[in-house]
Amino acid sequence: MAGLSFGLLGPTRVWSSGEDLEAGSPQQRGVLALLLLSEGRQVPLDEIVNALWGREAPRSAVVSTRTYVSRLRRMLADGGGAGPGIEAEIRSVGGGYQLVVAPETVDVTVFRQTTAAAREAREQGKAAEASRLLRGALALWRGPALDGLGGAFFEGRRAWLEQLRASAVEERWALDIEQGDCGGAIAELTLATAAEPYRERLWELLMWALDRDGRRGEALSAYRRIARLLDDDLGLEPGPGLRRMYARIRTAADASLGPLIPG
Repeated sequence: MAGLSFGLLGPTRVWSSGEDLEAGSPQQRGVLALLLLSEGRQVPLDEIVNALWGREAPRSAVVSTRTYVSRLRRMLADGGGAGPGIEAEIRSVGGGYQLVVAPETVDVTVFRQTTAAAREAREQGKAAEASRLLRGALALWRGPALDGLGGAFFEGRRAWLEQLRASAVEERWALDIEQGDCGGAIAELTLATAAEPYRERLWELLMWALDRDGRRGEALSAYRRIARLLDDDLGLEPGPGLRRMYARIRTAADASLGPLIPG
């Protein structure tokens, strides 16, 4: 077998035994990405056309789409995806297409499966294993998801994937803090709060890391900073997660307790 694999966590790419295959123009890559994201579901031809061109699809869109599919089939066959022991195949089903691939060859699928396994490990109290799994999952990313693909469909899917990535990063920070690796988490969270100043979960994690690192005063100062920022810029109060973290740190400080460990 040639060892085909597919990447969507960055520019859309196809590899055969580690070597790049030419996946064609952005629109042809868009067809491939859409079929991969459909995870084996049959995708109607008009759905593909709408994803590529939206409401402004030219009359030639259907013919162009069929041409892209033909070229992708040839690319997969040349790369080892056809014949005995088929690894990847685009099938014509009804009025559309279905891409059949092994789940473990698609980075998005591997990412989602690995982060799910990490959550399960954490629930079982296996923090080190969960952290290892999350780091492996995040290492699959090569840049912004679906990089280079435009249009409302891909923008929506990109936002969804980037949210999954952000959640995985936050889980990894939480695990680092739980295991006492606060210094690295503080450095990364300080940068993250500067880049996304209104994402309250980041401030919550930063406060927790600072407290566990013996810097309770800085943790309380961080709360005051985000509370002032939310009020001045958005006219909002901190959400329940931030308020709970502040109350627990403040209560521990008043009682002269050691660093808190959220339950």
